[in-house]
Amino acid sequence: MKKWHETLAANLGLRVGGLALLAVGWLAAVRLHQMALTTSARDATSFMMLLSAIVFICGSAGSALLFVGPGLWETVEVSERWRRLPSSNFEAPTIIELDL
Repeated sequence: MKKWHETLAANLGLRVGGLALLAVGWLAAVRLHQMALTTSARDATSFMMLLSAIVFICGSAGSALLFVGPGLWETVEVSERWRRLPSSNFEAPTIIELDL
């Protein structure tokens, strides 16, 4: 059975969604630029900070979806060093022993 992200419709949908996020980020960046030209750096408002966050998130997520697409859901092999230990027989090592 195919995974949902391996279908052609999902591939196109993810990439179109990435384009849409980039377009929203572009519109927010244009508005932020217009606001930044009329105010000094010391007078930045919380709305300008919100627009900055929206531009960053839309740009990052939109680029990832557009360029990588369904590859975001590919499984990767994790090195032995970073794998989780079984929780049944695991005891945390004692670093400091206190004699009271």
